[in-house]
Amino acid sequence: MARFLAQLPRRSFLLLMLFGSVLITLSSLSYFDFGARPFFMIEKMPLRFEALWLASLRIHVATAIVTFPLCLVLMTRWIQRRPALHRSLGRFTGYAVLALLVPSGVVLAFDAKGGAFVSVGFLLTGAIVAAALVLGIGAARRRDFVAHRRAMNHVVAQMSVAVTSRAMILGLDRLGFEPELAYVVSLWVPVLLSALVAELASGSVSLKRIGNEISPFTVLARDRAPVRSVPRAGR
Repeated sequence: MARFLAQLPRRSFLLLMLFGSVLITLSSLSYFDFGARPFFMIEKMPLRFEALWLASLRIHVATAIVTFPLCLVLMTRWIQRRPALHRSLGRFTGYAVLALLVPSGVVLAFDAKGGAFVSVGFLLTGAIVAAALVLGIGAARRRDFVAHRRAMNHVVAQMSVAVTSRAMILGLDRLGFEPELAYVVSLWVPVLLSALVAELASGSVSLKRIGNEISPFTVLARDRAPVRSVPRAGR
């Protein structure tokens, strides 16, 4: 029972992300109607490189539809207990993300809704995914599975932003937030929070340590550190 409860947050996260991935897939099918421009594209017109942007959108969405569920599957114990299958799926997923998902996301980022600040957010999450994948692949080849797991936690966390960001947009819209502000908040909060959660899940950062670092009592304690008396000359 204790083991089940310990694994419940992880399993719940994977199931929620899988459910969110299915919803995003269903809502993105219109992007592959080659006889019409997607509404998502029309609202961004005019685009400087229209053909490149549309191709990048379709590549990005198609790759995400495949790789995000595979990332979730690779996080399960069932797959991790089968090294050969885990290795094959991991290589396919990792190289697809590096070769297709991240580059197409970079192209789309420069025309992101919300301006330069949102573009930077998209570029940041893409950079984290790419860097974590490179580090994770290298760690796996060295058989450093602790570092590999930490890197993959960051990959999955950042890819989950696609789900959590959309959920936040819907929630903030219900609360009456201004759309432009809601879009900025719904990108940056999941990106930064996902990076923190990935570190916590990897055990490299502790809540107690964070609390000590930001606590005003810690600062006061440092300021009031005892000062050794220095004897005067001749005394």
